[in-house]
Amino acid sequence: AVVVASLRARTRSSARVAAEQGAPMASIRLLPHVRRSCRPAVDSVRCIATSAFAPALGKRPRGRSPAFSLSDWRLAGGLAAAGIALDGISVQTCRRFASGCESAPAKDGLPEVVESFPSDLSLQNSTVRLYQFESCPFCRKARGVLDYSRVPYEIVEVHPLSKAETKGIAADYKKVPILEVRSADGRALQMRDSKNIVKAVLAVGGMGNAGTAAKVPAPSATASTGKMWPPADFEAGSIEEQWIRWTDAVLVQCIVLNVYRNFSESAETFSYLLTHPTFSWLAARSAAASGTVVMWAVAKNRKKKFGVPDERAALFESLDLFASAVSSGGGKFLGGDKPGAVDFNVYGIMRSTEGCQTERDFTEQCKGILPWWSAMNEVVGPCLATNANAVQRGA
Repeated sequence: AVVVASLRARTRSSARVAAEQGAPMASIRLLPHVRRSCRPAVDSVRCIATSAFAPALGKRPRGRSPAFSLSDWRLAGGLAAAGIALDGISVQTCRRFASGCESAPAKDGLPEVVESFPSDLSLQNSTVRLYQFESCPFCRKARGVLDYSRVPYEIVEVHPLSKAETKGIAADYKKVPILEVRSADGRALQMRDSKNIVKAVLAVGGMGNAGTAAKVPAPSATASTGKMWPPADFEAGSIEEQWIRWTDAVLVQCIVLNVYRNFSESAETFSYLLTHPTFSWLAARSAAASGTVVMWAVAKNRKKKFGVPDERAALFESLDLFASAVSSGGGKFLGGDKPGAVDFNVYGIMRSTEGCQTERDFTEQCKGILPWWSAMNEVVGPCLATNANAVQRGA
């Protein structure tokens, strides 16, 4: 009764928030005596309660209590803990997990928002900070290209709920990554979109953008990704532009479906928060608990939206498609003999699975991607973040 009471939500508010989040619409039917005694739940848990408990409640004879399995009670405990820990946080919090990964004019005293860097900027001689979520695919794109360009930088881990770390430089922007650059001559710049960061760092970092090799074909849909990649919407522009769109439209979606495909793997993905040295015990566990459930619900909804019968099959097909395109180009990378912007977009997305079951499975099952994967790991080299070892990934 205590667990269910902590999750009690007004039906109208729950439906509105679930629709905004894209979660499946369902209702929680509480026992009459519980309904009368319940108080409103915390807003941040309210938005995912309906989708989380609908399978556990299911259909049952009138007047009979629902039969919860052990995993359902674990889920209930996580939700209750999140509700208690997050008391007072607004309903906007729940949207942040789904949309917080990926501009506006800079305010006085703040780093100027730019889409490209000045040609005379030396990143190696600047103070560089990357504001990120450790498990965010977009943030790992930025880290990969910084490491490849041999740019020393500091990782600033952003708390997924409060976003306190970015309020000082980007109070108007709620997403990550944000790359902050303060040059030796006093210029203060920030860049916000991961695709822009990849291209900008390649342009001024000294390595250059190799683009795509001449014989690389355009991306296409696979048996499982037809709804993610409709040709009428995406087949335009250069081959490089099409592949970059493919990374966000298909590969990122496949990663979301896989790393959050069940409660256990979703918890594994968020486990890095529990080891982060700058977050308090309460802050780390509240974010991990609520993030685990929210993104699990998001993955279930997107699986239904895109009509994907098997998450792993969709990911493996996509990786095989990319590996085939690399092979057609005749080089080690999609850019040929050097990696280009597309390679770093794909690499960063895949690196976001570090330490997780998804990474273990694709490296075991997708043999075709391994030559490219090994070549990218070699050219990117070790992480140059000064505090790279502060967080442990995976189980």
